[in-house]
Amino acid sequence: MFVYRISKKVYCEDLSGIGAGMYGGRWNPKGVNMLYTSSSIALASLEFMVHNYHLLSTAKVCMAKIEIDDDAPILEYPISKLPKGWNSQMQSQIDTQKIGRVFFQKGEHYILKVPSAVVPGEFNLLLNPFHKSHSNTKVVDLIDPFVFDKRLFNL
Repeated sequence: MFVYRISKKVYCEDLSGIGAGMYGGRWNPKGVNMLYTSSSIALASLEFMVHNYHLLSTAKVCMAKIEIDDDAPILEYPISKLPKGWNSQMQSQIDTQKIGRVFFQKGEHYILKVPSAVVPGEFNLLLNPFHKSHSNTKVVDLIDPFVFDKRLFNL
């Protein structure tokens, strides 16, 4: 299986999840390393743009194509069990961070499949860098630099 991640060039091949661990995110609190990836290049692009729009004109970014074992254990979190407003900017992330923390602490699954807040019907795949399956995960291709179409900035 392949997943995709767009990041600043300096972090493109870093699969440690330390950045998310340092700052926290929608699905993990500070102190819990998590590698955020997407199921497609298009979704990875939109996720990067939403969270880093202020950097787009200056940041040198690349896209990593990451290979994961097809039999890596996946936990798909049901949308029906998510708290109301989970995808709202105004909603506290405490509930979704708890989901990520429990996933991480149990350590039973390598991948937490969660819905994208950016594109309904699409999914992000969060990787636990401390799971035994992570040792088989590798970057297999880079698009460097990854350049966004200039028309996106003429909105």
